[in-house]
Amino acid sequence: MTSEAPQSSRRVPGPVVVPDAGFGFADGMSILSLTPRALERQLTAVERTGATWLRVPVNWSQIEQRRGRFQWTVLDRIVRKARRHDLSILANISQAPRWARALLSEPSAPPQDPSTYARFSAAVAKRYRGKITHWEIWNEPNLNGSFGGIRTHGNAPELYSRLLKPAYRAIHRVQRRPVVVAGALAAGTDSSSSYSMSAFVRRMYDAGARGSFDALALHPYIGSGTDATRRRVYADVQRVRRLMVEHHNKQLAIWWTELGHSTWAGGVSPQAQRRLILEQLEAAAGRAYVGPAFVYAIRDNGASTAEVGANFGSLLSHDFEPKPLYRTLRRSHRSRSE
Repeated sequence: MTSEAPQSSRRVPGPVVVPDAGFGFADGMSILSLTPRALERQLTAVERTGATWLRVPVNWSQIEQRRGRFQWTVLDRIVRKARRHDLSILANISQAPRWARALLSEPSAPPQDPSTYARFSAAVAKRYRGKITHWEIWNEPNLNGSFGGIRTHGNAPELYSRLLKPAYRAIHRVQRRPVVVAGALAAGTDSSSSYSMSAFVRRMYDAGARGSFDALALHPYIGSGTDATRRRVYADVQRVRRLMVEHHNKQLAIWWTELGHSTWAGGVSPQAQRRLILEQLEAAAGRAYVGPAFVYAIRDNGASTAEVGANFGSLLSHDFEPKPLYRTLRRSHRSRSE
């Protein structure tokens, strides 16, 4: 349950303020291709920050390349390692395999029949019963690059709701009291390639999505942290919250399942990355309705600083050198543990 009053955020020594519901780290598909040693090094770094959550991608297209035949080895290893590091898992289920998508559709497209996604979601939830209880449905469907491109963009909120509703029922059938997290919406604007978070949520409600999620997820990226961008993104978060209240979902939390800043050559410095992420964790803590907050990502997934997406690592550089945020969080966690 949540209230609208400021929550008592969990303060730790120094500049770090985190939500009562905790914080963690999100990683992209690159985590699925890590060697066992690299995975261990990354999760050790996460644990040393005092984080309690790990957002793990569940790549449907990798696990069920052929209908009805499942390859669980990679996900099994990540789940096992995360539990050893005392990390609760938020599993993000996305990426329909070719056999489930419409002919000539883009790789990011939703499945042609939502029931296939529901069946896969149930299979995953059944396999990890007792190990994973939090499930996030797709990733950033308000961006056309993440949900089938221009062909599906016009009615993406409705298509997403069609995906969500049977998946919600399927997961709840095989697990006792799971948490199904909907949305995972990027901080977009209303255009031919994206929806604002609030516009997408409004149409989800219009499509009957109420009652088919236990929490809602947003990705309040604020770029370089300019005042104008910060105001725009947080105003949209507040609009989403008002929609939830209007639709009698006040008791549900909004999870920030991605936030972060790239340290690529045209981005922010590692020191500015630390400051901005700490500010966003505190912003999450100051909103009573926000649940856990997840920082994207753990480690840079490339050595070149010329690529934006390769340099979102917040704790470690590509060669495992600690970044400023890691040092600050680890020092703060040590102080709290003494």
